[in-house]
Amino acid sequence: MKKVLYIGWIGFQNVGDELLWNLFASYARQYAPDVQIIPSTPKVNWKDTSPYDAVVLGGGSLLLPGYMAVLQEAHEAGKPIWIWGSGIDWIGEAETDALCAGAKPALHRHFSANDVELFRTVLASAAFAGIRGPLSEAVLKTLGAYPANVRVIGDPRLLLQTPASAEPPNKEKTIGINWGTTYNRLFGQHETLVEDTLARAAKMWIASGYRIHLYIVWPNDRSACERLYKKINCPERVTFDRALYDERQFIERLQPLAATVNFKLHANLLSLAAGVPAVMLGYRFKVFDFAALLGLDRYVVSTASPQLETDLIDTVALAEQHRRRIMEQYETARRQYIPLLLEPFERGLFR
Repeated sequence: MKKVLYIGWIGFQNVGDELLWNLFASYARQYAPDVQIIPSTPKVNWKDTSPYDAVVLGGGSLLLPGYMAVLQEAHEAGKPIWIWGSGIDWIGEAETDALCAGAKPALHRHFSANDVELFRTVLASAAFAGIRGPLSEAVLKTLGAYPANVRVIGDPRLLLQTPASAEPPNKEKTIGINWGTTYNRLFGQHETLVEDTLARAAKMWIASGYRIHLYIVWPNDRSACERLYKKINCPERVTFDRALYDERQFIERLQPLAATVNFKLHANLLSLAAGVPAVMLGYRFKVFDFAALLGLDRYVVSTASPQLETDLIDTVALAEQHRRRIMEQYETARRQYIPLLLEPFERGLFR
């Protein structure tokens, strides 16, 4: 039986990354039931590709030199390599702003000349080279590392089937807030300031008649969300769901909400999949890449914004007002990218 290594950030209870693996495994079982797919859990030495017949770099922000080097080694050993919806992250705030504006900033502080050559070589060698979003594309083109075979195929989590759209309840409205930590590695470099601003915004929403629903998508975020709950200090109007769920359970819990404000990228997609407009906290490059993919750039609020509280209040109001339009835009993007995400399975590239 052919063995394929799937490389992803798996086994760390991060809902979004586990979802990426679940989706890949599901379609692999459907299209290639005779192929054994090995996920790169912590017990697997994914840097050693010798036991495998092919290697897939899965979804997530994995377009990094370290992963590229593993793919290069596999290719040089004669193994087919795939890139399935991987994206770039860790681009600085100023460079992100420039790329969003259509400019081509200098990126030498993020990638060395060797890195650029590695990207160019590995991408050109891939049997399938599908990247996540238009800003990841812009980075590669700015670097001169965008071979002709590379395409934007979208975030694989767009394959998650969405329930029938529902209007928000007419009764008391609730705003969901996903909060957590990135260990202060965010635009603005001030996680506590963002947390305090969220607490003030939540109090304003409560004063306007809303309830607040706090939730997490990674266990390491629990203590940060607990702090936010205490800072809001209104237990009669705030629910803090400390549990972790699978994607289906999350969608069921998010569906009744009027809107969400999300720190983690995964939470934004789960909200949209539930038919609920998402206001995205732009804490790193990948959030802007994802929003650009969907054409929902207007609903990103940078964590470095000097008027963060005002931006949050205004953007949530806008998201509620344009709920139907946002969901139509999301569904349009899904219809565009789902065939591209399924293409390598349908072509039988690793059979």
